Amino acid sequence: MKIQEKGSKIILFTCNWNAYSGLEGAGAEKRSYSASVHPIRLSCLGRITPGIILKAFEQGAKGVYLVGCLEDECRYETGSQQIREIFLETKNLLKLLGYQDNQCQLDFVAAGNGKSFVENIHKFVKGIEELEENL
Repeated sequence: MKIQEKGSKIILFTCNWNAYSGLEGAGAEKRSYSASVHPIRLSCLGRITPGIILKAFEQGAKGVYLVGCLEDECRYETGSQQIREIFLETKNLLKLLGYQDNQCQLDFVAAGNGKSFVENIHKFVKGIEELEENL
């Protein structure tokens, strides 16, 4: 069963700067991704907390995809390092709560790279769909 048929949602948290420009680039290049993906733009991905990510799951998300800027492109210098730490903490909490490893992923994209952005979203959505089929 496809994720769209179940009405499941995937939350995409993305940095406002370079990472979000990948999403904008995808739009400018007319590249599409699943309608089940709901982007949420943050000032910096390094400012998110494990609680916000867990809240997305509590509110019914089947997957959370975090996309940040490449380390040397971070507008706030340490955001990419901070999200790595936050991500590891969140993954440990999700494991304790019984979530599968692939339900929350972290990725980094270069500014304006719409093609890579959409390809990565497709891979993530496919992984969630396969997980749903096996449940």
